[in-house]
Amino acid sequence: MIGKLINLYYKFNYRFLLDKRVVLNKGAFVHNFGTFIVNGNSNCSIKIDDAVYIGRYANIHTGSKVTLSEGVVLSDYVYISTLSHSFNPKAGFIMSQPSYDKGEIFIGNNCFIGFGAKIMPNVSLGEWCIVGSGSVVTKSFPSYVMIAGNPAKVIKKYNREKNKWESV
Repeated sequence: MIGKLINLYYKFNYRFLLDKRVVLNKGAFVHNFGTFIVNGNSNCSIKIDDAVYIGRYANIHTGSKVTLSEGVVLSDYVYISTLSHSFNPKAGFIMSQPSYDKGEIFIGNNCFIGFGAKIMPNVSLGEWCIVGSGSVVTKSFPSYVMIAGNPAKVIKKYNREKNKWESV
């Protein structure tokens, strides 16, 4: 019951009060303590489609665009960001230096992102891409693969003829 109230709180706030560049479709569910940050102009956005589940303490940050397609599941503590800090030793403290965007993130239909996984900038995941817990995704992957590790790599592919996941 409390989870449903928190979900309504997020939807109401982002639709009417907070940053309208965060688009939460009606069928999406956001658990407590999620963070959505959009740096930049009106072309920047976080788009969350129907039937998306966002777990506790998920963080999504962008200076361009992040898209979570229909049916995506983000487990707790997932981090998704297109942003990076400048690291110029002559430009002062790191946090006083401007951040910049390193490329959009697209997560396809029915992807599952495991507990504590991190999706880095300029990544696209095809539909039914399964990301293992704690993985760091630094590059794009096709549909129907399981990936895991740091950096993430393909560990299984779905065989449609046999209707099962097979090790690579």
